[in-house]
Amino acid sequence: MTHTRVSFTIALVSLAVAALACNVPTPTASLGPPPTVTPYVADTLPAETAPAMPTGTQPLPATEIPEATATPSPTPQPTPTSTPRPVSEGPLDFAPPTWVHSWEAQADGSVKIVLKITITGGAPPFTVSHEHNVVGQTWAREYSLTLFRSGCAGIAYNITVQSADGQTVSKDYWIGIEQQPWCSH
Repeated sequence: MTHTRVSFTIALVSLAVAALACNVPTPTASLGPPPTVTPYVADTLPAETAPAMPTGTQPLPATEIPEATATPSPTPQPTPTSTPRPVSEGPLDFAPPTWVHSWEAQADGSVKIVLKITITGGAPPFTVSHEHNVVGQTWAREYSLTLFRSGCAGIAYNITVQSADGQTVSKDYWIGIEQQPWCSH
């Protein structure tokens, strides 16, 4: 009989171990972090009804229930970047060209002309316009303008220089035929 009791006990323990082994959690693939849960907060708290107070007793002091308020989440603010302000070197100016800096005859009979201006004052970069059309931007104070012309006639146009500090200077210029070496006199 003792042997039966031992066999029964072993069988019972084996059954318990087997049952526990079957209930051991098995690892599963991670699905990422659990979802964020925002608790529900009612706009107003329900009014509570106080039970009737027995006669002859003093009421307890009222306790205030703080009003539920939603805490706003912080809005990320962009980090301000500092853009260096251009430093002005005084009033913007340039002398309009009065002669041709260089020239080159082209195969089609036209002439490639280079004019130069020297910018003073203001702050770079400078935007240069020729006949009210932007032709370039430069950090240098000496700027070369290139134009193509045919024939011999006076060259009369307009140059406008705008400085990064907001100044603008616009000047007309004239280069006579005598200052155009490709023209035969």
